[in-house]
Amino acid sequence: MASVPQDVVARPFSGLSRRNGLLDKYFYFFMSLLVAVIVVWGFGHSVNQNLFHPAIPRPFLLWIHGAVFSGWVVFYILQSALVRTRNIRVHRSLGWFGVALGTLMVPLGIITAIVMGRFDTYRLHMKGGDAFLIVPFYDMAAFAVLLA
Repeated sequence: MASVPQDVVARPFSGLSRRNGLLDKYFYFFMSLLVAVIVVWGFGHSVNQNLFHPAIPRPFLLWIHGAVFSGWVVFYILQSALVRTRNIRVHRSLGWFGVALGTLMVPLGIITAIVMGRFDTYRLHMKGGDAFLIVPFYDMAAFAVLLA
């Protein structure tokens, strides 16, 4: 039987994954940028025709919702950048703003879902649009739990 040397140590294979490597230093910042890219890509296909130039004007609440949600994404990027640049004091001070903004987003998301459900039903004459309110309600519940 061959004996196993006692001084064998497992080491990361590259500078990417080791402690203080590229992933360790930039992971949250890159993820915040990825979230922003996904949001812009996802809403970019419909925001021009449904918000900026709609055939039937949308409720003003949709503009407020879009501004608050955009602010949340920018805030996420800012917070991850502050940690990356070691501005922890500013990061913690702004954290209370994030708590207030996140707390505002939950009722705003629910109210926007209800208003847009009614708008789709009564102004756009879409049948059964209110049946899908469970999706934004779940989104807001999940967001509230994760925020807490």
